[in-house]
Amino acid sequence: MKKVLLTLFTGILFINFACFSGKSGGNDGNGNNNKPETLNSTKLNDSINQSKKDTLMLAQNKFSDLNKDAFKLHYDAIVIDTHNDILMPVFLQGAELDKDNPGTQSDLVKWKEGGLDCQMFSIYVPERYKTNHFNYVMKLIDKLESFQSENTGTFALCSNYRELESALKTGKFIALMGAEGGNMIEGSMENLETLYSRGVRYLGLTWNTSNAIGTSARDETERGKQGGLTEFGIDVVKRMNELGMLVDVSHLGETAFWDVVKTSNAPIIASHSNCYSLCPNYRNLTDDQIKAIAKSGGYIGINFFYKFLDPNGNPGAIKNVQAKYRNAADKLMSEYGDDLILFNEKRYEFITENPTENGTSVDILIDHIDHIVKLAGIDYVGLGSDFDGSIVTINEIYDATCYPIITKKLVERGYCEQDIRKILGGNFMRVFKQVCP
Repeated sequence: MKKVLLTLFTGILFINFACFSGKSGGNDGNGNNNKPETLNSTKLNDSINQSKKDTLMLAQNKFSDLNKDAFKLHYDAIVIDTHNDILMPVFLQGAELDKDNPGTQSDLVKWKEGGLDCQMFSIYVPERYKTNHFNYVMKLIDKLESFQSENTGTFALCSNYRELESALKTGKFIALMGAEGGNMIEGSMENLETLYSRGVRYLGLTWNTSNAIGTSARDETERGKQGGLTEFGIDVVKRMNELGMLVDVSHLGETAFWDVVKTSNAPIIASHSNCYSLCPNYRNLTDDQIKAIAKSGGYIGINFFYKFLDPNGNPGAIKNVQAKYRNAADKLMSEYGDDLILFNEKRYEFITENPTENGTSVDILIDHIDHIVKLAGIDYVGLGSDFDGSIVTINEIYDATCYPIITKKLVERGYCEQDIRKILGGNFMRVFKQVCP
């Protein structure tokens, strides 16, 4: 079915099914597996793998009882995460993408167990590097390309929608690349064009520090630095539009954000940002910014970092809750891991039977999704976890095996199947197809 329905997928993506009911409800990244597990030995349900190969379109009403079949829906859907920093521990600390690393929040084993189909890898220069940023990111890209060449049967590094579509048919895990922080182009348009030629398909114009492109959110808000996009920054946005490269405004100062809105003639994305009105952090988007991104036809990937979700979050409390849930999940995986649907049902049962008032609940993450949907519509929100970006996440979402919990919570909030598929991956696919065909 996946191959047959490909031609229908694109048209359906642009249709807004008004089936959201409007209901509302109320990590240090350290796993504790005893030994690394390779991708080849990951316990994956054969029926789930087949389903991934058979469903590309946003099927409507494929499951008659979402309360019962939430986890089946999750593994049937196309799930995309638009921001992840796993390349830092891989490049700097010796983690391996195809192992179940005990010290990372994500890797190919965890992604597969969590039902992820496509990861946008962050190409990022750590603060410790003060010079030669462009050379550093070239080496990061080399490493990801080398991994693909060694795993051509299971891993696809894609640079446009056609390649993404083709890889989804094969069931390979899909990698895309997005650059975080315009400092890496070192004030050179030629370097920007080289990033594009190497397959990088979004550029976050700033990180926490300002650069030749524009002023960062942190500098503008916490350090009182004035300014928006520079003249060079305006030229960068225009050139990105010409190339077919997504403009990412996560980390960008608000003045510069509005300069992007005036300049860009293509959809704008925030690959890993949340809602300022729910959590007033400099990294989050105001309601006007959210509406402007939606008006551009763009996309916002919800960040899992507790600081951007919960103004009252306590990392110590979160880590205590996560340890409890992770320990229980490890035991359940050893017993039920051959059936990921059953494993997730048992894990969720444990979570619901062992509630806590401590830490930051996944319900708060769903609140941010709800807010964007109610403010701008269903078509503009997705997942941008920021896993392995030195973040403490939230109670129930301690690593990448936990994506199915988000789907279950969306069902409980009253979202219909079509809209859940959009949030999990369809919304980003629409934008990616438009800008990077």
